Amino acid sequence: MIARLEALGARALPPRGKDVLAQAYEYRGRAYFGIGLSEKASENFRQLVQLKPDHALSKERVSPKVVELFDSVKRTLVGRIAVSSEPAGATVTLVSPGGLRTELGLTDFFPIEVLAGEYALEVARAGYRTETLAVSIAAEATETRAVPLTRVLASAWFVVEPAGVEIWIDGELRATTAGNLAPEHHEAARAKGLDPARAAARVEIPNLSLGSHALELRRRCYQGVKRTLDTPEPRDYDHDAIRLEDSLASLKLSSDPPGARILLNGEARGVTPAQIDGICSGKVRVEVKHAAGKFVKDLVLEKDEALSLDCPMRPTLAFIGVEAASAGGLRHLADADERIQQNLAQLSSLNFIAAPREAVDRMLEQDKLTRLSLLPGSGSDPDLVRKVTDRMAASLDVQGFLIAVLPEERLQRTARLHLLAAGNTTAEAVEVTFAEGPAYAPLVKRLDALFASERPWSGVVTVDTLTQEGVPVLRVVPGSPAEKAGIVAGDLVLGADGQPVKATADLLAAVAAKKPGDKLVLHVRGAAAGAQPRGVELALGASAREIPLFDPQLVYNKAMMDLRAVVEGYPGSEAAAYARLNLALCAMHFSDYAGAHEYLQKAKAELPLRPGLSRGTALYYLGLALDKLGYRPQAVEAYRAAADAKDATLIDNDGPAVASLAARRAGP
Repeated sequence: MIARLEALGARALPPRGKDVLAQAYEYRGRAYFGIGLSEKASENFRQLVQLKPDHALSKERVSPKVVELFDSVKRTLVGRIAVSSEPAGATVTLVSPGGLRTELGLTDFFPIEVLAGEYALEVARAGYRTETLAVSIAAEATETRAVPLTRVLASAWFVVEPAGVEIWIDGELRATTAGNLAPEHHEAARAKGLDPARAAARVEIPNLSLGSHALELRRRCYQGVKRTLDTPEPRDYDHDAIRLEDSLASLKLSSDPPGARILLNGEARGVTPAQIDGICSGKVRVEVKHAAGKFVKDLVLEKDEALSLDCPMRPTLAFIGVEAASAGGLRHLADADERIQQNLAQLSSLNFIAAPREAVDRMLEQDKLTRLSLLPGSGSDPDLVRKVTDRMAASLDVQGFLIAVLPEERLQRTARLHLLAAGNTTAEAVEVTFAEGPAYAPLVKRLDALFASERPWSGVVTVDTLTQEGVPVLRVVPGSPAEKAGIVAGDLVLGADGQPVKATADLLAAVAAKKPGDKLVLHVRGAAAGAQPRGVELALGASAREIPLFDPQLVYNKAMMDLRAVVEGYPGSEAAAYARLNLALCAMHFSDYAGAHEYLQKAKAELPLRPGLSRGTALYYLGLALDKLGYRPQAVEAYRAAADAKDATLIDNDGPAVASLAARRAGP
């Protein structure tokens, strides 16, 4: 073992290694002495002392004769040195002619045993010039050195209220205040306007170069302080006591629907609506999350600012990456990815985020899918696509996905953007020239368009004729605003709000120009001979609307994201029931009759049984979905139930009656 440790060299050995080697020398020297080989024992003791000059044998455990031999060897090799400095606390290092550095400790210290010889003595203390002295240490002699140190750097002392304040000097964090201010400094702090009970312990910033320094004090929720710190001489400076002032703001947050979770910089702060006081000024990320969607906004709040925010719950569209249809497109992936993210960030009706690619890969790999497996023509099982997108949406807290594909082109210019709502089975594709910003404008406009699920409604159904001055009333929907105002079938509508009505389109335009709840005055004449025109004031109601099965301007997957937001945001409400009905129609647009069946089963249970779009509407479409799925007996049952809803309609409350259509499909 001794040979292996010696081969490493004394300088290379760590402290534990030196201790082991020293102990080995002692044991071997004692062993040699025990068998009468005193010269070999002396040689081992000499090696031991050269390795550790302060080593001593235990007089209680070692033979006195061995101790005497060891001490005699040590006396020929070892002297002592004591060093003091002004001020004390300096590090003392002994440097041999061969460059071996031995740290002796901090001044002032009593004599320390060292190997006799010629050395350079270094005395160093932070903020002071390092002093180097030549010293000769003789065996059995004691050398004493008193070393005055010359200060070259300054120190600054600070008293700050409160604790936890960072002290930055010249852009470098030098200290953070902590603890409590000592009683002897209370009076001085109070004289400077500080509260001693809140002030931190006095803190020193040592080793400042001479000159001027940029001083900055920082703490979250407090106004920062910037000053100039002058240290022209190498001495201690007591800086004026500093008190940091609170810097707080407040937010008033509301959302539709209410009850959304509020996170400020990732910290939960209750649910909407909420008044939140005591918010630290500065950068604040506001996140308001609900099952219907979320709202995200980055703010910079000023001291004492009070801000009110309405936080609309928007669905979130996750961009899950770009794929290339050919090898040639691979070199354009990064550019296309960047351009798509940059241009779709301007969406206002959706939160647009880039999903972590690795996380998406892991989720798809669970079912042995790729991004392209989610697109039409991939051959993937639709039910698997539905299940996977629902799971990904829950994990990523999003409501839909965007996948970009670079088609095979000689000159790569276009990207095909595929939008897929969570839980849907078929993505819709739109082509853009990915490097050209204006090329995205039509898509952004279409995605930001919201389908109006309600319209103003009168309940008057008219028909155009060539024999009448106005438009005759064909039907009045039971319970409608028109019925409540006394309009009946056979009346003739001559005008609306002072404008002539010559065709049904004129009446529809007058109604469409209003909002639900607005007043509309119709000029009406009864069917009886000699009846005089009269004015009838209607308080317009609201009619739910079906989403059209085929509208080339509508992005159905986006509509499904919006509709699911209503279902999640207003569970159990009529709005949610009508949203399920329209989700079913969107699924039927994609020929996903299984998905439509699932939506309609819930819609028929939730929709009211009344005139207009209602439970009978859902039953009629349920029959259609069951027919398409091959369940004819169940379809007939649904049609017959729909036929019993005499006043139910399609399209909207003024649309065609369900009963006759359902009876025809049910058959005899």
